[in-house]
Parts: sequence; C-alpha cells; structure tokens
Amino acid sequence: MHIPLPKYGFLDKEKAEQDLEKLIQQPSARELRPCPNCKLPCDSLLPADCATQCDSKCVNAPGALSSEPEAHPIELKVVPIVFELSALRLLQPCWSCEGHVNGQGELWKLPQISFYTASEIYPKLLAGYLTRLRNQSILNYPWQVVMVDYGQTWGPTYQLEPALNHIEGETKLDLLQMDLQTIANDLAEKLKQEARLMLVEVRRAS
Repeated sequence: MHIPLPKYGFLDKEKAEQDLEKLIQQPSARELRPCPNCKLPCDSLLPADCATQCDSKCVNAPGALSSEPEAHPIELKVVPIVFELSALRLLQPCWSCEGHVNGQGELWKLPQISFYTASEIYPKLLAGYLTRLRNQSILNYPWQVVMVDYGQTWGPTYQLEPALNHIEGETKLDLLQMDLQTIANDLAEKLKQEARLMLVEVRRAS
C-alpha cells in the first residue's frame, strides 16, 4: 500500500527545524541541573559547577524529580528515564510507575512514564528510538509512545509504555524493568542524535 505524503499545510518545516535545533542545543545534565526540585547547596554562580555530579544515581533524585518530593518520590526503577527526559527540558514527566505485581505474583501495573512536550516532534523522536532498539533486539518487549487522555492541561499528554498488543505469552515485570534501564541508558544524548538525523531529513525535504 502506498502511503501518500501529507497535504500542504499539514507539516510546518520551519517549526520542525526550530524544534529540532532547540532540542539539540539543550545543555547536558552535567552542564545544568535537570531536577526541578533539587535543593543541594552550591556556592558557585556558574550552573555547570553545580551540576558536575548530576546523574540518575544521585540519592536525592527520586525526590528532586517529583512534583511532590515528600509524599510521592519517583520510584527507583523508573528514576533513570524520568531523569533523562527531564535533562532534555523540553519533555516534562508528569506521572510514572515502575510496575508492580499483585499478591499472587501476577503483573498488576505496567511500567509507564507520562509526559508533556514542547513539540509533537519530540514524541516522534522517542518512538523512533524505541523502534530502533527493538529492531536491534536490545529490548525484551516492544515499547511505544501513545497520546493519552489525561493530565493537568488541555494540551496533549504522551505516555511511554509497553506495546501489549505486540506481546505474546507471559509478560514478566523483571524483564519490563530491564527494558526501562536499557531505554534510559544515555537517553537524552541518544535523542539528540536522533534529532540531528531528523534535522538532516527535514532540511532535505521540499
């Protein structure tokens, strides 16, 4: 089946270029603290001096990444992805779950990360990266990015989650959580690389 290109007016090339360039230019976690509620003291006036030790293994990250640090710190197995998305500063995590089993050891809640975004092109970058990982047989299960109908805004909310309709047989939480870590590994920089590749493609488009 031939898939036609979008009609005129459905794509904004100039905005796409601007959005991709903006993502590529974002400072790394070691250049600017990514955690919105970080309260670690720093005497330096230079942001990079205060971020030299920033990574997802910081013991303060679960609280510093949460909008409710005391009541609802980020669960440990999902901290790395929440940290990496926050480090991009253009994707704002708003809800997350590391996944849970019930009293019988059966999968009860799936690992999921919901986020807002400054541009619809960023979820596309993330979805493309997930596909790349899956095609390389790096992940145990397929993952996807979907738009969901909740959030504290009239704008779109997106969710990173396992693609259950593509999973055959038993779904194991420990393998899903292994995928969480695999996806999170250097995710911010990997998405910047995806953005560089897409920027070349956009600029070549007529």
